[in-house]
Order: sequence, then structure tokens, then C-alpha cells
Amino acid sequence: MGQLPMSTPANCYELPKPRPGHRFVPAKVGATNDTSVIVLIECPTWCSSEEHLSEPVRELSDVMHRGPVASVNVPTFGYGAYPVQLHAWVEADPVASDIEYRQAHIEVQDAGGNEFCHLTPDMAEKLADEAIGFASELRHQARIARLANQTVGDSDPDMDEALRQVRQGGAV
Repeated sequence: MGQLPMSTPANCYELPKPRPGHRFVPAKVGATNDTSVIVLIECPTWCSSEEHLSEPVRELSDVMHRGPVASVNVPTFGYGAYPVQLHAWVEADPVASDIEYRQAHIEVQDAGGNEFCHLTPDMAEKLADEAIGFASELRHQARIARLANQTVGDSDPDMDEALRQVRQGGAV
């Protein structure tokens, strides 16, 4: 048996070019590490995964594309209080039966993953506009609370004088 000449490439077929806005990245597919294989998949450029190896999937159809996460944390004070956290990212499920899930859309989720919403780009823009309005109202409420806290105390002049006399040990 003869050997292949050294000039013969191992891959005789040229790899296809990814669609515009996509790139090829490796993905790990298989039931276990022993039976998994690494394949090249087309991945949208907005997907934050440089590879889909660290999140192995059983079926190629289970690969999800997700963009970077934007988060807002609402701090709180008090005992037993838990902060509210919301996270949002661009997502697409390439094999979903519903076209809105196949297309790039935005998922908004609470920190626990218990509550989530899927938004079209139009819905996300409307929510962003409402969030801007909410932020403006929140600033207004902060100003009201700050002013209210500055005026807390003995505001009635007669009460101020009576309180001063009592504090000095006098009778009213």
C-alpha cells in the first residue's frame, strides 16, 4: 500500500464561510465526557461564548446562544430583607419551534431564576423607556424623602420652646 504524498491536505473540502453576523466556534456535544465530541457550530457574533465547550449539551439542538448579562441590583436595609436583582441578556434558541424564540430576543430574569420574561426588541425598547421613567420617579421620591428627613424634628416654634424648657428641667 502506498502512502499519500506529503503535499495532499488531510481535509480535501474547504470549510464553508459563516453567514454574516456569525462565526464558527467549537461546541461539546454528547451524553458523557467519554462519548462527547467537539463540533464546529455557527454562533452569532453577539453571543458571549467564545466556545460552547464549558456548557456541554446532550444534543446539538440544546446549544443556546446568550449575550452578555446586564444587571440591576436594588439594595435594601433592615433585618431579613433581601435585595431585588434583575438580569437581562440577548438569547436565541436556533431549533425552537416558535420563531420568536429562534430569533434573537431579550430574556429578563430575577436572580433566583423563578420569574422570567421573553421580550422582542420592540418590547425591550418599550420596557427601557418605562425604566427611564421609573428612574426619574425614583430620583423624585429620593429628593422628597431627603427633604422630609431634613425637616424632621420639633418644627412648631411653641413646641420647640416647651421642649427646650423641659430638657433644662423646667416646667411648662
